Formats: sequence, structure tokens, C-alpha cells
Amino acid sequence: MKRFIYTICLAFIFGACENWLDVSPKTNIQEKDLFNREQGFKEALTGIYIKMSDQNLYGRELTYGFMDILAQRYANPQNQNADYDDPAVWYVYPSTRTERYTTIFWSEHYNLIANLNNLLANIEQRGEVITTEGLYDIIKGETIGLRAFLYFDLLRMFGPVYQENSSSPSIPYRTEFNRDVAKLAPANQVVDSIISDLKTAEILLENDPMNIVFNPGYVPTGFLDNRFNRMNKYAVRALLARVYLWKGDKTNAAQKAQEVIDAEKSSGAKQFALITDNTQDKLGSTELIFALNMDSETFADVIDNDFYISRWSYYVLMDLNKLYAIFDTQNDGLNDMRIKEGLGFSITTTGAYTLKYSQDNLISPALKNTMPLIRLAEMYYIVAECTDDLDLAATCISAVREARGIEKVTFASEAERMQHIEKEYRKEFYAEGQLWYFYKRLGYKTFLYCPIDNMTEANYRFAIPDDEIILGNIN
Repeated sequence: MKRFIYTICLAFIFGACENWLDVSPKTNIQEKDLFNREQGFKEALTGIYIKMSDQNLYGRELTYGFMDILAQRYANPQNQNADYDDPAVWYVYPSTRTERYTTIFWSEHYNLIANLNNLLANIEQRGEVITTEGLYDIIKGETIGLRAFLYFDLLRMFGPVYQENSSSPSIPYRTEFNRDVAKLAPANQVVDSIISDLKTAEILLENDPMNIVFNPGYVPTGFLDNRFNRMNKYAVRALLARVYLWKGDKTNAAQKAQEVIDAEKSSGAKQFALITDNTQDKLGSTELIFALNMDSETFADVIDNDFYISRWSYYVLMDLNKLYAIFDTQNDGLNDMRIKEGLGFSITTTGAYTLKYSQDNLISPALKNTMPLIRLAEMYYIVAECTDDLDLAATCISAVREARGIEKVTFASEAERMQHIEKEYRKEFYAEGQLWYFYKRLGYKTFLYCPIDNMTEANYRFAIPDDEIILGNIN
């Protein structure tokens, strides 16, 4: 089914533009036919998710790839392709090392946003063909939520260190599908636009059915199955928590995070729960708030190739001391299931690599080929960082630690609180691409294994592609 949808949507996804500002209004017969039926809207939205799962985006580089290289997750001095012998060059934008990545991130995100804006325009113009009860609001809510998600990551990549320079010109925020020249909006204006979009999406998704099943043998078949693989109502709230935290609005960040933690199913059971055993559930199925479903025909092969101890591997640690430092084993030991041999990592005398994406012995077929983008643990960390109550903060951090098999913590100062949160981000989000954003949000001048002693905004802020400026596409 997925391959069929991909073929249908290929023209829609890639035909919009090679560059996001080189967009022509869609007048071809294929698009007209696509949006003349309810199924066409489903296919168009599904096509967006499929494109997001590309290896150049969230299928690798924006999760365990480029973003985690920046966070110093890996160590393979023999790797001639990654050039780990000169790590400081990874923090120069643009450079021969980084430009090919950052240019793709910019162009592909705005390509996706252009298509989302086109989809929204068609929802407004032709949405009456969506006749299934409640589906109009779900499709529209997902579309607006996805646009906000993509804009937020663009801001986190190409925008300033927000807490230091929130009014700095950052990125364009386009809500219309047209060819108008775009302006670089101040970062705080972009944040406010993202929040506004997410609030709209939250209302539209109020009646999201949240059909999530992880029973052995369950195979999803319908459009509204496996809502953790979509921008569902709790994903919107969790993303709001992220954005509020980036903004420095700790009150609202904590409130939204707590709403996700407290969410219940119709049965009264928790919607999400921390896992305590990753024997067959390395991704943490009950913790998944938002994830992507990867191409089933290639994902396992990609993972096998990327996480394999050899001189060509990017995403391994041949220096085990570095692995132990990342997971703070001197204090927490090796009982933490996030690093434990055979569960969290494969560890040998020659190196180690994460088992987080292993496709073996999954608790449910519904988990195959899953790339997590937002998980429950992050909500606990957001509450821990935002509360004025240090005891509550320690309780939140300890809840995750105890679920992972290590002792709870206490602390008596703000410095201790942030030290523990930083350590938990290192451990919890290994190979998920979130640690780099943590460092940037807080303006860390250096961090564990950082090759630069005094990180500045220039080291954190990706360069806007030269073509956008030279050709007058932005001002």
C-alpha cells in the first residue's frame, strides 16, 4: 500500500518546486483530479509523511545522522568518509563539510511546506469532498501541525540562539502557496506564528480517535490506524511544549507537557507510559507520541549498514570510553537498559553501536520501520526543567531513570538540576537528533567532547543557502 501511495504522490511532492520559491500554482489535471475525491486528500497528506522519512531528512540526517554527529555521539577515527580527524569543521557554516547537508535541509523543508500550503488551499476550496465524519478536521489539523513542526525545526537550525537574540531575522514563514518574495521574519515572530498554528491544529484535532494498537499480530490497515505515526492531537500538545520551552515560556511548556503525561484513553488507562523493559521494545512503543513510518523495503538495510562496526561506519563508537562517558556509567553503572549490552547497545571489544532501531524481535509488527520524533520521556524532562519545585523536578527525572533501571536522584540547586537534565538528554535521545537542539537552546559554550572551547551563535546557526540570497528570493 505504501509503495502505491508513493507513486501516486510523486508528482505532487516533487513537482511543486525544486527550490521552495520557484513554485508555480498547480493547474495540471493530475492535481485537479487528486483533490476531487476524499482519497486524494489522504494520498497527498500521506505523501508528505513519506517525503519526511527520506534519508536526507528525518530518515537519517535529522535524527541519528548529521544532527547527532554535531552532538558528538560517535567516534570512529578510521572513518575516511566522515573525516572525524577534524571535527571542528562540522561547526562552520557554510563549509565544504556542512553545506551539502544544510542546503538540502532548507530546500526540502520549504518544498514540503509549499506542498502543505497547497494542500491547505485545496482543503479550503474543495474540502466538501471529504465526507467521512470528522476527517476534514483531522486532515486539516494534521496539515497545519506538520507545517508548524517543519517551521520549528527550520528555526532551530537556521535561527539564532533564541535566548540570546530572539528578535534576530531568522527564516521566512509562509502560509500561502505563491511566488511572492519572502522576508526573513524575526525569530520571536516565527515562534508566535508556530504557536498560533499549533493552537489551531489542537482545536481541529480535539476528536482525534488516537487508534494505537501494539498487540502481537496487529497489522494496521486504515487511514486512522496507528496515530502515533501521524501528527495527532497529543503530538501537537507535545510540540507546543517544545516550542514554549524554546521561547522561554516555562509555565505553558510545563502545562502542555503535563497534559501529555496525564492523557488517558477512553478506558481510563494512561495514553502513554514509560517502558521498563526493552527486551522486545527498544523504541518504547507506549512512549511514542509522534513518529514516522520508514520505507519497509530499505529501512532494515540502511540500519544494518549505518550501525555496523567497521572503518566505514559513521554511527558507531570505537572508543568505548566515550560511550561510557556519554552514559555516565561511572555514576549510573551499566544496568541502565539504554546502554545495557544486547538491549540498548551492541558492545564488543572493538566498539559499540545502538540497537534502538533493530528490527529483530519487535513486540508488534506495527513497530517495524519506526523513526521516533517525539517521545514521552521528553515531556518529563520539560516539566523537570520548567517547575519552580526542585523536588518535583527530581521526581520527574527519577521517573524516567527508574523506568530505565537506575536509581532516582535528588538535587539541591539549579546547577544540579541542569546537570542531571543534560545527562539524561545525552542518554535518552541517543541517535534521535535532539541533543544538539538542547545545547543550542541553552547556549552551551562547550559540551562533552565538543572540539570547540567557546561555541558562539555562528557555530550553532546554519547558513541560509547562498542561492536564496544571490537570486533575491529572500529579503
